Amino acid sequence: MAFGFVGVGVLLLLLGSEALLHGGIGLSKQIGLPHLLIGLVVVSAATSAPELAVALEAARAHPEIAVGGVIGGTIANILLVMGLGALIRPLPSPPKVVFRDGAVMLAAALAILGFSAQGALGDKTAVFLLAGFAGYLVLTFATEWRRPAPLAPTEARAHCRDGDRAAGINVLFVVLGIAIVFAGARCLIDGGIKVGEIYRLPQTMVGLTIVALAVALPELVITVTAFARRYHDAVASHVMAANIFNLLVVLGLVALLRPLPIAPPLAETDLLVMAGAALVTMPLMIASWRLSRLNGLFLVLCYGGYLAWLCSKVGWLHLF
Repeated sequence: MAFGFVGVGVLLLLLGSEALLHGGIGLSKQIGLPHLLIGLVVVSAATSAPELAVALEAARAHPEIAVGGVIGGTIANILLVMGLGALIRPLPSPPKVVFRDGAVMLAAALAILGFSAQGALGDKTAVFLLAGFAGYLVLTFATEWRRPAPLAPTEARAHCRDGDRAAGINVLFVVLGIAIVFAGARCLIDGGIKVGEIYRLPQTMVGLTIVALAVALPELVITVTAFARRYHDAVASHVMAANIFNLLVVLGLVALLRPLPIAPPLAETDLLVMAGAALVTMPLMIASWRLSRLNGLFLVLCYGGYLAWLCSKVGWLHLF
């Protein structure tokens, strides 16, 4: 039953995120939002909706799952999603993507690591994180506003889904998407807690593994469909922008509503892993200005090693 709840939660999160993506892109185009803003905010928000819904639902009674889900999801996006994407096809990573998106992602990870020394993310930290995302928006607009659309990865993300449908249908997609995502978050949290009880897993571990893999699925789907639509140039930029959204907006919004405690083990290990993954990825992308298949394999193996290390912390016999 516990695993069934997790499975239903994963499915609902994926369906809800897709509905938000379709409806959000379509509605944004109909009201005349620039493609740059659609790709940067709307697409990132839709694919990060599972992280936000899970964090909001869990923050009330299970804040460890809320924080662990965002941190674990970011690690999964960097190592697993980008790694698998590079295995499918080497990912272009031009200097602007590496030194803008990659650098901001690394700065966000380091900022969270630094704030963890306080033991919690509070309202003042939340304001700083949200202001950081506003600064990222300004930076992106300044560097891509006059760039031809075919050459702008941020604008390319605006075309990851079709939006040619009636406005009413798009609104319906958005409303249903929000409802489905929050229903999925509730199922995932309840199922994850039960699985944790069965295998005697701490709630932080549930967030770092079960929840993290579940919320990383929309990013993986976007990656695969981007290849199918021949927008592979935008994959690396999209994954990094989604991570920036998760760290600055998701954690910022949730911490603004309710302080998020940071357990010492999370600060001493997993936040370091997240910052290390963001740091290591940059030189891998700088090499030939693309993330090669070999480097993608390295990232996937690193994620496998991270999961193995997490499992070893609670004892292999408890899991298998």
